[in-house]
Amino acid sequence: MSGWRVVLDAARAEHALFDRARATPRTSQAALLTQILAANADSDFGRTHGFADIHTLDDFRARVPIRPYEGLRPWLDRIAAGETGVLTSEPVIAFEETGGSTAGGKLIPYTASSLKAFRAAVLPWLADLARRRPGAFAGKAYVSVSPATRAPRMIGGIPVGMATEGAYLGADLVPALLEIMVVPASVAHLSDVDEWRLATLTALARCPDLTLISVWSPTFLIVLLEALPQLAEPLLRTLHDEPERARDVRTALARSPVDTALLWPRLDTVSAWADGTSRPYARRLQDMLPHATLQPKGLLATEGAVTTPCSASDSSSWPVPALTSAVLEFIDDNGKPLLCDELRAGESYRVVMTNAGGFYRYDLGDRLLCHGYEDALPLLEFAGRDIASDLVGEKLSEPFVSAALTLVSGTACLAPRAAARPHYVLLVDTSDRATARCAAATIEQRLRSNPQYDYARMIGQLGPVAYEIVDHLLERYLRLGTQRGRRLSDIKPPGLITDAATVECLINPVDSDATAFRPPLSYL
Repeated sequence: MSGWRVVLDAARAEHALFDRARATPRTSQAALLTQILAANADSDFGRTHGFADIHTLDDFRARVPIRPYEGLRPWLDRIAAGETGVLTSEPVIAFEETGGSTAGGKLIPYTASSLKAFRAAVLPWLADLARRRPGAFAGKAYVSVSPATRAPRMIGGIPVGMATEGAYLGADLVPALLEIMVVPASVAHLSDVDEWRLATLTALARCPDLTLISVWSPTFLIVLLEALPQLAEPLLRTLHDEPERARDVRTALARSPVDTALLWPRLDTVSAWADGTSRPYARRLQDMLPHATLQPKGLLATEGAVTTPCSASDSSSWPVPALTSAVLEFIDDNGKPLLCDELRAGESYRVVMTNAGGFYRYDLGDRLLCHGYEDALPLLEFAGRDIASDLVGEKLSEPFVSAALTLVSGTACLAPRAAARPHYVLLVDTSDRATARCAAATIEQRLRSNPQYDYARMIGQLGPVAYEIVDHLLERYLRLGTQRGRRLSDIKPPGLITDAATVECLINPVDSDATAFRPPLSYL
């Protein structure tokens, strides 16, 4: 179809640029850094840090310290107040929100150049996928379209959020993308989650030639698919003029589990997060769509692209650094910054990004594991957020906790509890106390493989892992995220939750209108 032809022509052009960068990664990263610094030398940040006098990576590291989000907040607050030329010489054209707890989300500014950087990571992936799995591009696509759970607003005269999902790939591709998409872009404007869910599934039910699904979090698609049986009646009413399709949909929804192969017989590929805390949910999603191939996504943070699933050979499934999107540094356990050709197999690194959107040596808080090299590029797996819980010196990291949680069936997460005798609590979605008790014991055993945790348990500093049964844990977590301004499609599943207010909201949730928690439509 013509829409795919337009998109894939652009994708192949970006892939050619990526291939040239892949051949000499250090040189291409140095050239990208020079380009970013020159473009923003006249910004207030650029003048303050002497961008015009920086000629080498060592100069850059000497003048610009690594900063987390809070270190950039003074500049970001000025942008939010309407000031221009603060972090970038280019104007900020939109904000996006990410993260946040009870204090609210973080504002991420986008410029035209930072959106081009997203395009430089996503389009090479599409070109690579088209080469490997051409069947994914033989029909229609579903790309996650979140409900409008936040009211449209402006901050400092700048809109929060992009007009469409396709806008991230450039205005020139929007018409072609609209032709390809199963779900109309207008569905994103629906503010009621149940109305959005019905509209989304209605569009999907009417489409037997769905061949590609691309979402961020697998949990986003899981809750959609789980709603199908309960919505059978309204879905079938929309198919009254398509008797053959209605028959297939009725048969598929009557089976347990839902026969997704009958619903979407041509579905070839599903792209979703599959590492870190998303791993068990990706497995569940694969079970729900067994006839399709699940391809793990790279790490595309709201701030910018880090990795892309665009390896040079068909034998590797690990993504590689997004060389043409951002300048990437990898901080080892000794605090030494390394470039992508200096990593060691089997070791993990904290990621620091410099991009065209005003984030210079920005500590993303993400940790990647190196699986070795393919040609000159490292193969990288997202291990988890570089956060840790440290009640009494045990220092449990999210990657370690995420690995432990894979031993628990169903939705579960771990939270520290600073009680009279500090301990950890396993939040688990189950109706059976014996199952919850067994899961807590399993997690306790795994945590004790951490020497500091084991020592704290032996001397009585920490109590054993307790458990809390939380019905619809995943749905509660997703609902809480949307109430805090997050896009539903971007919310990562829970793993290690260190914010006590979040844990309290999950155990004793209250909607924003002060009514008790309502189960999602898929459970009514």
